[in-house]
Amino acid sequence: MIPQDTIEKIIGLAHVEEVIGDFVALRKAGTNFKGCCPFHDEKTPSFVVSPAKGIYKCFGCGKAGNAVTFIKEHEKCSYFDAIRYLGRKYHVDIVETELTEEEKQRRDIRESLQIVNQYAADFFEKSMWETEEGKSVGLAYFVERGFTEETIRKFRLGYSPQKKDAFTETAEKSGYKLEYLQKVGLSTVGENYKLDRFHGRVMFPIMSVSGTVIGFGGRVMTPANEHVQSGAKYINSPESEVYNKSRTLYGISYAKNEIVRKEECILVEGYTDVISMHQAGITNVVASSGTSLTNDQIDLIKRFTENIVIIYDGDNAGIKAATRGIDMILEKDLNVRILLLPNGEDPDTFAKNRTSEEIAEYITANKTDFLTFRTRLAAKETENDPIQRAQFINSIAGTIAKIPNQIKRAVFIQECGKILNIDNNSFTAQVNKILGHPTSLSYKQTQTQKTIDTPVTKKQVDKILANEQDIIRLLILYGQRKIYIDNSDSLYEITKHFWEQQNRNPNNTPKKYNEPNPDFNGLVKDYIFNELSNEISEGETFHLLNESEKKIFDEYYSHYEEKQENINDYLRDFVDAERIAEILSDERQVDVFYWNKNKNQNQEEKLEEERKREDEQLSILLKETILEYIKRRYELKKEILGKSSDSNNYRMIDFLNQCINVLSNQLHHYYR
Repeated sequence: MIPQDTIEKIIGLAHVEEVIGDFVALRKAGTNFKGCCPFHDEKTPSFVVSPAKGIYKCFGCGKAGNAVTFIKEHEKCSYFDAIRYLGRKYHVDIVETELTEEEKQRRDIRESLQIVNQYAADFFEKSMWETEEGKSVGLAYFVERGFTEETIRKFRLGYSPQKKDAFTETAEKSGYKLEYLQKVGLSTVGENYKLDRFHGRVMFPIMSVSGTVIGFGGRVMTPANEHVQSGAKYINSPESEVYNKSRTLYGISYAKNEIVRKEECILVEGYTDVISMHQAGITNVVASSGTSLTNDQIDLIKRFTENIVIIYDGDNAGIKAATRGIDMILEKDLNVRILLLPNGEDPDTFAKNRTSEEIAEYITANKTDFLTFRTRLAAKETENDPIQRAQFINSIAGTIAKIPNQIKRAVFIQECGKILNIDNNSFTAQVNKILGHPTSLSYKQTQTQKTIDTPVTKKQVDKILANEQDIIRLLILYGQRKIYIDNSDSLYEITKHFWEQQNRNPNNTPKKYNEPNPDFNGLVKDYIFNELSNEISEGETFHLLNESEKKIFDEYYSHYEEKQENINDYLRDFVDAERIAEILSDERQVDVFYWNKNKNQNQEEKLEEERKREDEQLSILLKETILEYIKRRYELKKEILGKSSDSNNYRMIDFLNQCINVLSNQLHHYYR
């Protein structure tokens, strides 16, 4: 673990324009810098870097953050890896906190295995390029496959000599421990022999997301013998501390940035499929390396995009294979499309016979969402067999039921129902049955469900969340600004008054609402906190509904006294870099009304008038935003209570009605 003071030191040294300038060509634009966004394809620069605010913001795709966020996004690495990267850039020695002996040993072993794999990759490359055997066997094979020297070097392809212990012998002489050579599966050791696992094979190094060599795939070039797994055409490194086949995608380190830029990952089966597609200019391509697609591999893709295109051969086997593993992708709420190639073609041959433009056009024109593809295919195959047709409908309903997103499910139910020519209600009922939803409800239950699921409720919640975003925006932009709000009509006083009326007793004389409330004269942050902290506080603790906004709100007030003027920097660097950067780059400031001023006014008078006008606009905006927010929260609470069977809620509902009426009157007064 990296100590917090080291993290703060690194972040303090990291200049956002210097960090991003290593990856993006930036040009000065006033006090900021501009360039083309590295996260999406654009010709007109809309990527802005603000050194003063320590942020970047793309006004095209919306990406925003600080120096750490940029490295995380661009390099697709963890937070701590981004910190380590910046530490190296700014020459900060990172001494991580003391590890246990077991942790130290585990880390040392992992690092040793990575070093051994790196050495092996160098050995195999050198063997192919610098030995006669390597050139005549290994290099000749790759050239015959149509790979250029640039491509061969890019993917670090190599050759393991036919001599059975050539690598192991050289590695030991170079000081590498046989124990580690065995752990990563490069060497096989018996009682009377030491053998290279991959001898006589062309080599495909397998990289992690960050580009570290973690394993190898090898294709046999020599006759099979008893030590080469019965002559298997392809073999991979075994599982180790650094290599887990089910969590790895071949080519991901080369494809990750293009996957993000194109918002789409193309999935193929083998090493040469990936290499050929990349050589043809289609570089958002990875392979599952011959294994069935796993949940871990899907999660890895999901880090970069929600859209997957799976390419299969155009023969019958390819069509059948296209239906495997898709359920897992749908369960992850990803969008999956199928692309079938012309008969007799695979991604390798397909890429070699076409230009990048032709390949891109074919993909765009022929990719089909999986459910539509599968439904059309089965509709033809089962049209004359009612039993098979019924079985397939149940099967497709089961697949649709795996989609977590309710709207997506509804769309696919409708679309697949049209293709199959079946009643939409029956199809929906079958999906709901698989999901475990009741298929029949009493009239009262049905009406309640309709009320809960009605779009109005979702719209109401969406408005509340949007309101919370506005409140956080006001807090970040103007929290430390002094503001005067006359006759503040504290919401706390309003709710307290009505609650006392609801609960009055002989010893409780309710306050008259027409008593004047005090004016507010203080900081915006205090006004926001005072008003929100007392929203229906009877037995409740106020909190924002949106988790990201709630975290910012809580951290702001928890650390304000400590951070003071640097509170926004703290939130940007340690709480939510993307959201804070988005707010700080928001050009929508207080909507100041500029009117024709007396030309004879001096500059100071003009500035004073503008300042007063801004204060007036800000005070109205603050009140409107908070009043609207509390009103919506009251309405939502009332709706929830109204659906409850608890008869004791009527007093609270009456109380909420009175509050809502007062708030509505106030809002009517403020809205212009």
